[in-house]
Amino acid sequence: MNNIGKFEPMNAARPSAFMLQAIRLKEEHELLKLKVDALCELSMQASSSANSKNVIAVLNQLQRGAAELMLNLKTHTQWENEELFPILSQYFKRKIEPTMMPSMWMLEKDFELALQFFSAFMEDCKAIRHALLLDLENDGVIAAEQMKSTANELTQGCLILTGHFQLEEEVIYPLTDEILTDIDYLFS
Repeated sequence: MNNIGKFEPMNAARPSAFMLQAIRLKEEHELLKLKVDALCELSMQASSSANSKNVIAVLNQLQRGAAELMLNLKTHTQWENEELFPILSQYFKRKIEPTMMPSMWMLEKDFELALQFFSAFMEDCKAIRHALLLDLENDGVIAAEQMKSTANELTQGCLILTGHFQLEEEVIYPLTDEILTDIDYLFS
């Protein structure tokens, strides 16, 4: 269970820049999880009910959602890597505790795996469009079958991201809480 919510700037002994980063982390995670959940739901629906009549519409909707999510993830990850994680690494490097590096490595690897599924989905979307052009006489039946498989890739990527966020919260939130508690005790 995370406690970042209890560290509100107005309730702290001394609000800090790190507190604002911890709050940003939680808020961005909540928004990203909502987007992942919505995209996952849409991709599961597409894989279970894709028919030849709406393949292009569903494909476009899934592609837009995946592209937007990938952009949001890129921005979030860049912020984490450039601003948040260096602070955590520096702070906990000074303490005599087991290293957090294996957990960070695991977080990075499952994130990369999720992105591979998203990339495969985007590539397969091109193949589906090509199949639609070639399959005009069959009313897009082949493309609808490919859509089911492709949507499953997107679903898998979303499920991995959901697990990634959960693991990141289990690893990172306690670390941020510890820093925030130390800051609060130091200045109270």
